[in-house]
Amino acid sequence: MSQPDPDRAGLQQRIVPVLAAICLLLAAGAGLPLARGNPVALTIMLALAVLLLALVVISWRQAERALTRQRSDRARIARLEAEKADLEIFVNAATHDLHEPLRKIQVFGDRLRDQLGLLPDPALAQPLDRMTAAAGRMRDLLDALLVHVRVRDDRTVITPVDLDAVLAGILEDRAPGIQAAKAKIEAGTLGVVEADASQMRTLLENLIDNALKYRRLDASVNILISTQADGDEAGGRVTIEISDNGIGFDPRHAERIFGLFERLHSRDAYPGAGVGLATSRKIAERHGGSLSARGEPGSGACFTLILPRRQANLLSDPARRAD
Repeated sequence: MSQPDPDRAGLQQRIVPVLAAICLLLAAGAGLPLARGNPVALTIMLALAVLLLALVVISWRQAERALTRQRSDRARIARLEAEKADLEIFVNAATHDLHEPLRKIQVFGDRLRDQLGLLPDPALAQPLDRMTAAAGRMRDLLDALLVHVRVRDDRTVITPVDLDAVLAGILEDRAPGIQAAKAKIEAGTLGVVEADASQMRTLLENLIDNALKYRRLDASVNILISTQADGDEAGGRVTIEISDNGIGFDPRHAERIFGLFERLHSRDAYPGAGVGLATSRKIAERHGGSLSARGEPGSGACFTLILPRRQANLLSDPARRAD
């Protein structure tokens, strides 16, 4: 996205005071000789000159203030861009550098468990199990954070995405878990949207995984994916609702569940990094859409995803569109 030329912007800001100064000079040069000897005409000309001079001074000061604000805004944007780049470098380095020691903790923990063999008291192996489990959770958290940070406009590549194909791929990959949960999933036709394919997969994966995870133990899992189009296939929006008959949640927490690291349940009861729903909402909003939820304790939850069919706001930058 091109930035405005500061020199051109400065020239535009000074047009009014320059024109006022020219008018002042012309009025003084042409009017004063004609008004000589006529007190009334001379008074009018002097009043006009004073008004034009005041206009020059006021306009010039306003132009200087506007230019100062523009310079300040450009400097602030430059600082934010530099901080964003530094943050991404830090996240990438942190996730890469932290993965290696975590992997070694898990590897040496497994070796130690093999060397110890069966212990007479199972409680003796509990600290070792907790250590390796904590290392595994940390690796999952780092992976989830990296996915969250990488959901940015400059990483978004817009192409026509067949959401039905994306959903089919997710269900195929999740087939073992779906069978284990004895889940029944019904889906309508989602259609095609202009979006980033990998981000759409991440978004739908998180919502499907959420419905599978927070299920009730006293009932089989039923997940319904329905759609409602606003406009024709070439434009408008598509509304996708993913509802389940799981444990649900208190309506007071309908916004809290989208917070980063927010959890309504203990990690032991429902494992996870607490990042998935925050990432899903971030993806939806990056695409000009929205993601909301409603639920009742013990009665399941329903997530409403709204996406535009076309991404004209992102397609204005050809670098973000794949041919």
